[in-house]
Amino acid sequence: MRQRRSERLTETIREEIDRIIHGELADPRLGFITVTRTKVSPDGTHAFIFYSILGNEDQRKQSMEAVESSQSYIRRLLAGRLRVRAVPELHFIPDESVAKGEEVLRLIRDLEDR
Repeated sequence: MRQRRSERLTETIREEIDRIIHGELADPRLGFITVTRTKVSPDGTHAFIFYSILGNEDQRKQSMEAVESSQSYIRRLLAGRLRVRAVPELHFIPDESVAKGEEVLRLIRDLEDR
């Protein structure tokens, strides 16, 4: 039962943060951001949000800054949407797997062209 509740909480946090980022943040620095996964600590006090950003290095840096500066606002909005006693502390972590995957695909295409 506890495992199932934790999984639901994790998925709800991912969905709600994705909605907040795409629909309620008006920061012009935000680029194309995707929340790839979330992980909640066993005691529910911390939530780790992994996200990927598409764009060049400058766009990625600006988007990361926008997410970091909006962290408390996102948590405040999340508090009104979750049915938990205490909203977990949010930790945003860039997920480089998408960028690495794109690089691997580019290398494969380069090899095919040769």
